Amino acid sequence: MKRILIYSLILGLAVWGNSCTKQQIDDYASVAFSIGEVKKNGQPVNIGDILSQNDIIETGTMSSCDIKIGDSMIRIKENSKAIMAQLLRKDGMENTTLGLDVGKMICKPKKLLKNESFLVKTPTAVAGVRGTNFSVEADAQKTTRIKVFDGKVAVVKRVEAVEKHIDKIIEAAPAVEEKEKVVITAEEVKKAEKKIEEVMKKEGEATPQAIEKVVAAAKEEVVVKKEEVQKFKPEDFKEEKQEIIKIEEKPKEVVKEVAKIVKKTRQIPQPEGQLLVTRYEIYFVRNGRVEWEGKVINPPAKTEDKIYIASGDYIFCAKLDGTVLWRKKLANDGKVELEGEKVAVYAGGQKKLLDKLTGEE
Repeated sequence: MKRILIYSLILGLAVWGNSCTKQQIDDYASVAFSIGEVKKNGQPVNIGDILSQNDIIETGTMSSCDIKIGDSMIRIKENSKAIMAQLLRKDGMENTTLGLDVGKMICKPKKLLKNESFLVKTPTAVAGVRGTNFSVEADAQKTTRIKVFDGKVAVVKRVEAVEKHIDKIIEAAPAVEEKEKVVITAEEVKKAEKKIEEVMKKEGEATPQAIEKVVAAAKEEVVVKKEEVQKFKPEDFKEEKQEIIKIEEKPKEVVKEVAKIVKKTRQIPQPEGQLLVTRYEIYFVRNGRVEWEGKVINPPAKTEDKIYIASGDYIFCAKLDGTVLWRKKLANDGKVELEGEKVAVYAGGQKKLLDKLTGEE
């Protein structure tokens, strides 16, 4: 009777999983923004693209992708490969699992309710959270680094043999808290795997009692101990904390305008690219993608048919319709003035003069 009941429960769960409509997932996850070379399942991504379960996101050098999942936001950094392993929403409850094969991911999950979950899995670790901000890195050697910026994260070594019991195991993990980090290596995971395999071999048949012993062994071997948790440097906290603050959903009208320009430059390539200046940001679009994003520090300097604007790394000259005439990479304070045939740009309080027509010093 018990076997029939268990089988019915499993069958019911399978039917429920398959009955999750496309609309549920469509409303759940999407590409909020992207910069540089970003691909979804091997094809160039578009801002606003809907993401489905098992979609793979890959980013190139100096590229990133912001993803909105329900009320959570994540940023996939450059040279990364991530998978949307689980995207489930039922009756307003959200359960998300992300995979990170290699690269870096910064996560801003929403405050989770009791029966919700947000997991990030790398080849050697699993991180589970309840409303916190953290980053996860995985390198080619399968070393995982997890930093917590506020809140708490439970971290365990990823051992495939007991992964189906991960919910029970992760509950036993001590919290990694604000300004703390954990480093997990492939060698550490192999040692844990070996010990768990020994327990499984000893127990033999997978009876409920045997499974309990395996899970107990897993809690001992897989859970990251408190003594393995380290503090990270204040300068690391400051830099990444600032980036976390910036990760947020952009206004819909801005996203719509950027997407329109991206499409335009994809259909009709413009060698020097297109510039979009909003109230707060500057976007440089070329070859069908956003290549650079900066802040509006000061209003642009204008002539009858051109604008000149500077922000942090670059100075741009563009037509009033946004067509870029020239850009120059030069660290600056964001202040631009026109002086006759010259453009005066301030960097570190010092004035530099550029040619109006070419941008040359």
